[in-house]
Amino acid sequence: MRPRANVTTWLRRLIDVALATLIVVVLVAVALGKLVPLTGGRSIIIGGSSMEPAIHLGSTVVVFPVDPSELRVGDVVSIQVDQARATFTHRIVTIVDRPDGRWIRTKGDANPDPDPTLVPATTVIGRVELAVPLIGYLLVLLSTLLGVLFVVGLGATLLAIAWLLETQEVEPRAVVGSMSAGPPTGGALGLVPSGGAMAAQLVAPGTRTPLIRDRAAGPRSTMVREHLEHSRNVRNRRVRWLARHQRNARSA
Repeated sequence: MRPRANVTTWLRRLIDVALATLIVVVLVAVALGKLVPLTGGRSIIIGGSSMEPAIHLGSTVVVFPVDPSELRVGDVVSIQVDQARATFTHRIVTIVDRPDGRWIRTKGDANPDPDPTLVPATTVIGRVELAVPLIGYLLVLLSTLLGVLFVVGLGATLLAIAWLLETQEVEPRAVVGSMSAGPPTGGALGLVPSGGAMAAQLVAPGTRTPLIRDRAAGPRSTMVREHLEHSRNVRNRRVRWLARHQRNARSA
């Protein structure tokens, strides 16, 4: 029984950790997708590996607008040359100031060569201030109704499994008092088998009636007041037994 209880407890804790992790990850995804725009920033999902290992594929970067004059070599920026082209995120390797403004050349950390052309600094959407690995996959998933239903279903399944495992855990039973050769004492509690199971029940002294039933034995229908009344009756029987025993000893 003990190894089974330990395995059940270990599995339940593992499910609890998985459920807590899912909740935290979803909250982070919601914060990146909904709260960052409220602060003036923008969340961009990285769909390539050109910035490995600094920024991994599937990461989400948080960028904030930056004045062209504040750009420096080494900054990681997100650029969108025109509306028809996709946004890309690279590192600035060269800054060129021209009469028509500031221009920059960028390069992906994983690319062997810099990008072929200079681009105006005004095309920079923002400078990367934060990169969260792998969260981009969840953002893509939560952008569809099917993905939202999948995440909700996964959380409900983990919660149900955790509840089922918790119901299978064996409650610890305390043994108060000890067995003796004489009559049962007023404060002693014993252990008896619960039906055919190996679990145990707490029983009142001098009786086979359980005070606390284990989970397999059914609901705990005996009220505390009835327990107290039962204990009082047991103590009275013990007093009568001691008196009768003393009379028999004197007569002998």
